[in-house]
Amino acid sequence: MISAVHRRIVSTKAEWRADPSRRALPALAEPIPWPAPVPIPISFGRISVSTNARVYRFRQIAQLRPWSPVRILCNERRAEDDGLWYAIEDLYLLLQAGPAPAALPPLRLIDLRHPRL
Repeated sequence: MISAVHRRIVSTKAEWRADPSRRALPALAEPIPWPAPVPIPISFGRISVSTNARVYRFRQIAQLRPWSPVRILCNERRAEDDGLWYAIEDLYLLLQAGPAPAALPPLRLIDLRHPRL
């Protein structure tokens, strides 16, 4: 079972360039409000978690460990028929397997943002 918090901002090219707040999502305040766990496999936009707790975005980017929270940041640029769209995704994952520890370890950040977007 996995708990996940997924946030995403989608902007037009003009919005992305004009408003710096559209290019970043501030971290959630500690403690993170983890929702009820759901079964895996599961997908969030272009990020997916397999049944063996591996996280993929075009390739494997992480192996989740029980009760070790992970934050994944990524951005993308996509051309559609109606123009150019920019997005930023922020995903918090917590694999819940076995007995829960008294306290969670520090959040591990995986930053996949492309610096030139």
